[in-house]
Amino acid sequence: MSTGSQGARRARRERTPEEGAWRVGRGQAGARGRQQAAGRVENVLFERPHRQHFYGLPLSPPRLRRAVDEATRAALLREAGEILQGRWRFFTFADAPSDPTPGGLTDWHRCEVTGLYADPDACGPASSSHDPEVQGRLRTIWEKSRHHHTTVLAIAYALTGEDRYATGAAARIADWILANPPQRGVNWLSGAEAGLRLMAWAWCYELLRAHPQWGVWFGPDSPLWPSVHRHQEFLEEQTRPGASGGASLLAALAGQYVASVTWPVFSGSPGWQREAKAALTREATLQLLESGVNRELSFGHHVWATELLLLPALLGERCGDAFHPAYLARLARAIRVIDRLRGPGDLLPRYGDSDEALAVQFEPRGAPRVDWLLRVGRDWLGVPVPEPQGGRLGATLLLGDDRVPLRYEPEAFEASFAYPDAGLYVLGSGQGTPREVRVLTAVGALGSTALGDHGHADALHFTLSVGPQEVVVDPGTSAYHADAQWRRYFRSTAAHNTVEVDLQDQSTQAGAFLWAHRVGAIAQLWEPREEGGRLVASHDGYERLLGAPVHQRELDLSGRLLSVTDHIGGRGRHHLRLHLHLHPDCEVQPESPDAWRVSWPGGALRVRFDGRLRVRCDQGETDPASGTTPLGWYSPRYGARQASPSLRATLTATLPVTLHTTLEVL
Repeated sequence: MSTGSQGARRARRERTPEEGAWRVGRGQAGARGRQQAAGRVENVLFERPHRQHFYGLPLSPPRLRRAVDEATRAALLREAGEILQGRWRFFTFADAPSDPTPGGLTDWHRCEVTGLYADPDACGPASSSHDPEVQGRLRTIWEKSRHHHTTVLAIAYALTGEDRYATGAAARIADWILANPPQRGVNWLSGAEAGLRLMAWAWCYELLRAHPQWGVWFGPDSPLWPSVHRHQEFLEEQTRPGASGGASLLAALAGQYVASVTWPVFSGSPGWQREAKAALTREATLQLLESGVNRELSFGHHVWATELLLLPALLGERCGDAFHPAYLARLARAIRVIDRLRGPGDLLPRYGDSDEALAVQFEPRGAPRVDWLLRVGRDWLGVPVPEPQGGRLGATLLLGDDRVPLRYEPEAFEASFAYPDAGLYVLGSGQGTPREVRVLTAVGALGSTALGDHGHADALHFTLSVGPQEVVVDPGTSAYHADAQWRRYFRSTAAHNTVEVDLQDQSTQAGAFLWAHRVGAIAQLWEPREEGGRLVASHDGYERLLGAPVHQRELDLSGRLLSVTDHIGGRGRHHLRLHLHLHPDCEVQPESPDAWRVSWPGGALRVRFDGRLRVRCDQGETDPASGTTPLGWYSPRYGARQASPSLRATLTATLPVTLHTTLEVL
């Protein structure tokens, strides 16, 4: 780190974020940025044209308070108070916030988990060569620079009118601009990060309008303008035709559109708005299947992508730039997918990667993840979903407090249903009862992009829940860059509830987001029934092995009994492992050599294996077959992991082999 950077860091540590941040920003970052963007800021607008509206704003504190329940308000203000102390509530800090910092200062290049720093002066390839053992966890550093916490402070000001929240939000924007010159450091690596940051700043800009210092913070000498301009130039470069797709591209495009509409102050603003809208319209078709399921086959990315498609479209409608009805129809289907896949007790699926990404933070971190999204989909697009319990704060900010919610009966759906174009099948029985059984299985491709970057080697894997309790689970994600061994495990076939052949993954991992060989899976039979259903599917992931093994699985749910039949065709002698990973809440007891009782508070089921299999239960171990890789772990949220019970049944036999397993809810 350079001497200048060390001095700047010391100077920032000697003051609180509220002590003259905008003055410092104007004197340093602002002057530097205006030289770079000289003559490009045209007609800075301090009053929005009458035809334009920023979502559901403006809302006075009394009006906003009337629309928000007291528990949500208290939780958001508690989180805002922690933010002013420099404390965080994301990832590993979800249950207990991180330690406070001197003066509540944010260090934009420090990883709070490891205590390591990314070099703020690194440029180009130097900043992209990010070693988590040297510079900390990139995703943790990025989360701060997305400015969700700054938006929380601005919402707290809108709820209370208290000066400390407004000055805290404004100071953090100026502080980030000062500490992150364009094209330097890890916070300038990704178009997605720049887009999310611009959306957060746009919300702060609008939510703080009532403050007496708003004109000082966002006036003609503000460091915001040259930084916004450089962000939008950067996004133009990052979103050119041919840019890699996925939700990260949507984040860049959404930020470009929202910023162009919110601040039509540059010569490039009309073009940026037009091009971002066209690209979003194209990506909605490319990234969402006809059913509305996101092509990445990651439920976390499905929710994130849906938010990123919704926010520009809603702003466009409010500002006279409505998106095409076909775009809105596909968006509505994506929202309905979320509601249908959400299980009893608001259980959300966990297939594929999830790093808990938010488009904008409208609710406290502990609030239900999708309630505001479902509420806006219901009240704006008319998506026939039940009214969620929560989400009122986010929906009010987006739609205003004078909108009359739509009143209608939600569509009635069968307990068993499928999205064949995505390879997602749900077997259900006992719908609406305390012991409702839901089985979700994945038969689709390994992600949508050429890389399959957010998919897992989980073909024919299934999960099972009983009422609101997860029982047979997807392991989750744990981390992206922090530890290659853990990344490999949580994406592996051994970490999922399917059959593993010769200790190999179905698809071959070639890096943290790469696959050298990708499985192909297909459903041969789908028979939904009133109380269950039957699915037969197969995959070719192991045909590359000697003897060309092919795995076919039949799942048959009848009431509270799930029968699983695995047929492994092919030739030769092979080692087979059938994995069943259980939620950490579960306790496992053997009843006989081939039967195990799985219990949790309020329920139990019995697992019975084929008598030829050798079965053991372990948790949080090193895989005895390899001697090196983990086995029996569960990631409750991004950045965290814990040991969980894992039933593992093994057999070495000459193919073909057929194995029968039953799971009976007691």
